[in-house]
Amino acid sequence: MALGRFCDYHSGMSRKDDSGLAERLLTRDEAALGEIVDAYGGAVFGMARRVVADPTLAEEVAQDTFVALWRRPGAYDPLRGSLQAFLLGVARNKAVDLVRKEESLRRTRDSLIAEVETASIIHHYDEHLEGVADRQQVQAALEQLSEVQREAVVLAYFGGRTYREVAFELGIPEGTAKTRLRDGLLKLRSLLVSQRES
Repeated sequence: MALGRFCDYHSGMSRKDDSGLAERLLTRDEAALGEIVDAYGGAVFGMARRVVADPTLAEEVAQDTFVALWRRPGAYDPLRGSLQAFLLGVARNKAVDLVRKEESLRRTRDSLIAEVETASIIHHYDEHLEGVADRQQVQAALEQLSEVQREAVVLAYFGGRTYREVAFELGIPEGTAKTRLRDGLLKLRSLLVSQRES
């Protein structure tokens, strides 16, 4: 679904229209879903956009809302209210959950980075960092890692997370987390060795 599809809002759907579309969804009628997106996409995107600052994330929330309806069309009960009200409620809940998740990840990363910057990190890590006597050297080396490598290394080695926990917190596959940690540590070790030799 393209962002533009969510920007045009068409009102005028009646409760009878909603009931008919809901019945068609139960029979897995994809055209019905298209009509629902056309009718309510703008309103759903607007709700997500009010909660989520980033338009791309708001679009993701809108898409997830319609996917949720497609997967569980029986969750909407025409007797309890309009389809628009139902979709706006789903979108709001998904947007709030996304904001909370993003905020939690940001706080975790910020606190770990602050810890690295303010606390002595000497003698706390494995052989990759053995012999480093200056936390400023480590900070300078960390800044030269890619953002994704730095995130993984900070969470694992300065935050005490396992690679599985790193994968979960960053929302990436475990194999990707392992690769980022391995590559980040190799580069970090190389940078620290170069600093000591210079």
